Amino acid sequence: MIHLGRGIVVHNTFLSDLQNRANKDPFVAGNLVSAEIIEITPVKADKRLKFLLNPGNYHD
Repeated sequence: MIHLGRGIVVHNTFLSDLQNRANKDPFVAGNLVSAEIIEITPVKADKRLKFLLNPGNYHD
């Protein structure tokens, strides 16, 4: 099997909601691909993505 990983950054969502959404993807539901969800806590970000570092407390 070839593993060509891709990633999507998601914030302000519940893990269970994200899992449900991923499972409804037609490629996942059809067993053509699998979805793996990895939770991370970013510590560095480009200034355009600073809102990801401390959600709810970001001020430009």
